Amino acid sequence: MTGADTLMQWIEQDRERLTGFLQDFTRIDTSNPPGDTRRAAALVAGLLDEAGLPFRIVAPHTEKPNLVASIAGAAPGRHLVLNGHLDVFPIGDRARWTRDPLGGERDKGRVWGRGTVDMKAGTTASVFAYLYLARMTDLCGRLTLTVVSDEETGGRWGADYLTEHLAAEVLGDCLLNGEPSSIHTLRFAEKAMFWLTFRVRTPGGHGAYPHLSASATRIAASLIGDLAAVETVRARVPGPVGELLARPDVIAAIERGLGTGAAEVAGRATLNIGRIEGGVSVNMLPGDCMFTADIRLPLGVSHREMRGMVEAIAARYPGVEIEAPTHAAVDPTFSNPAHPMVGIIQDSVDRLLGFRPPPIVSLGGTDARFWRRRGVPAFVYGPSPEGMGGPDEGVLIDEFLHIVRTHALSAWSYLAG
Repeated sequence: MTGADTLMQWIEQDRERLTGFLQDFTRIDTSNPPGDTRRAAALVAGLLDEAGLPFRIVAPHTEKPNLVASIAGAAPGRHLVLNGHLDVFPIGDRARWTRDPLGGERDKGRVWGRGTVDMKAGTTASVFAYLYLARMTDLCGRLTLTVVSDEETGGRWGADYLTEHLAAEVLGDCLLNGEPSSIHTLRFAEKAMFWLTFRVRTPGGHGAYPHLSASATRIAASLIGDLAAVETVRARVPGPVGELLARPDVIAAIERGLGTGAAEVAGRATLNIGRIEGGVSVNMLPGDCMFTADIRLPLGVSHREMRGMVEAIAARYPGVEIEAPTHAAVDPTFSNPAHPMVGIIQDSVDRLLGFRPPPIVSLGGTDARFWRRRGVPAFVYGPSPEGMGGPDEGVLIDEFLHIVRTHALSAWSYLAG
């Protein structure tokens, strides 16, 4: 029996254990904000303790711990890092859920609950891949597990902190992450998040006297309309990457995995107005309005460039202030789509499901960007993103188990070769 056969046998024997762990994980509220992940970190720590595997907790923010573990192979070799996050989107309006968002219910072939898709299924895959490979005797090099907090609000206390302060331990030679990507694609690149807060202030006053003061909400509405111009900014990528992304099979895979129109969106900036607040009463001219903008930058477009475009648009409206996060932003990142890990993941999926997922650009942000920023190739392969962040989020159990198999098999192939 080969090492790959052994891994598949262990995972098959552990089907109920794996699914049960994901259910328990889902039942722990790790909504971010507020982002308290201590109970979830303890759940993962318990698994490592049970297996007799050492780890340490790194917590620059008390309520947002990160867990780091590492094992060495029998001979020198490559260093692979597995990464997943504990925190999830807020639950939102519970009235829109037909299932308990913290129930971890198992029904109709899915585990239901907030964060099952993004990304407790993927994080569980990373944790168990680490546990399985720790039992193998044919590994070379080193395998490191990083289970982090704070991903949903930018990563300042999670992956960003670890890659800056524990670089020698956690960077490695390659990163594998299980964020939702669709099983039909793997991700070698991602657009960048550019989050801004806009504030509009005017004197305000009585609603019947608009000649005495402009309305802050109407100015904001006009500004939002003008900001739509950022969506005309297109990606600028090296020739080989552009040729890859223009291939019909790659476009078809993107559309299948992420929905019709995803291929076009991957190649340009997008704008989302996440929140807007203003006004006190229907008969008063608002003197203050705030809104937040989430601009996703395509490959080759920097935060600096986009900031200049946004400021030029906002300059048409006196009294508008723009605030950006204080921690350093990460520009769009990509790794070599011909990297050996791409072929390894494709080989693993081909063995398991009979097809080879093409490498594509991620529409959403992941912690993989922090490794790519520091020159480490980083790749993402996870379940379908369907339903993530919405009510009645639920991951297909078969897809979840496939991700566990793919990550374990790919990690073994990378380190046993």
